[in-house]
Amino acid sequence: MITDTDTLAEWRHRASRQPAGRTVLDLEADSLHRHREKLCLIQYADAEGVAIIDPLAIEDMRLFTDWLQESDVWMHGADYDMSLFQHAYGVLPRLILDTQIAARLVGFRQFGLAALVEHYYGITLSKKNQKADWGRRPIPPAMQEYAQGDVRYMLEMADKLCAELERLGRSEWFMESCRTNMERGRERFAAGNQDPWRIKGCGKFNRRGLAALRALWTWRDREAAQWDRPSFMVCSNDDLLRWSLALQEFRVVNPPPHMAAHRTARLRKAIEQFQTLDEEDYPERPHRERHEQDAHFDERLEHWTEKRNRLAAELNLDSSLIASRSQLEAIATDESAGLQQLMDWQRRLLTA
Repeated sequence: MITDTDTLAEWRHRASRQPAGRTVLDLEADSLHRHREKLCLIQYADAEGVAIIDPLAIEDMRLFTDWLQESDVWMHGADYDMSLFQHAYGVLPRLILDTQIAARLVGFRQFGLAALVEHYYGITLSKKNQKADWGRRPIPPAMQEYAQGDVRYMLEMADKLCAELERLGRSEWFMESCRTNMERGRERFAAGNQDPWRIKGCGKFNRRGLAALRALWTWRDREAAQWDRPSFMVCSNDDLLRWSLALQEFRVVNPPPHMAAHRTARLRKAIEQFQTLDEEDYPERPHRERHEQDAHFDERLEHWTEKRNRLAAELNLDSSLIASRSQLEAIATDESAGLQQLMDWQRRLLTA
């Protein structure tokens, strides 16, 4: 466990000796236990073994972040980890080589880390500490062992996946997919979340319903912040949607009986404040650009869908890897513009 700058400097010397693409990283956060998640643990592996870095104990992490920005590293399912890196340090690795992307391009339908380790090594990774509080200190030995298991097999597994990608002629697909995934991760971070209260399922609401949802989401966020617990521990998104729909339809909201009295009182206060809003203060429904669909749109969409599905079956790939439903609709609407949304390898497949 690396917990001070001197030991981190020794690790940096070791990590700098490794060839490009011969290191592995994984991250642990406390998102299931705190209102504002933070990066709590960094697991590292190379040909020399495994190391665990404690970013909560080390005040100055520049030795790590400087190395990170100039390194090509292996990770698994890195979308969430990219967000953690950017929020914690404002930087990303030079390139993330993602074993999950590799596994999907090889043809795996079960591509979680545990499934891949079991496939290649016949080893079942423990899930006991999957939802542990990684912000607690000291970290118990069992949690440290779990953390090491997440990176212990990755480098050799990456070699196996790369060999299979090469055999299938898909190495270029993999590299382009990894670079594109990082570009999209940067774009998501830069865009931020302007209206975090617009949760999945609110598209059916009118402006009054959206105003109710905004008020209820804000109440929940304040409760979670005061308690320093994740928002879902106050109430679920389904609760917010159900209560917002009730307010949209001028019905009474009945908080669950198990909710603490002080929390229920603040919820009722938030509802009262919502009900005093003028309609002009309601949020707007999101504007969705709608393209005119001519009489042959469905025919073109069916053509591209059938072609994609045929290719997926021939290549033993999940069809969404070649093109998603929304991408196919864009192609059917405007073929030239829609095809430009795809990666080069996807476009070559579909237009061959």
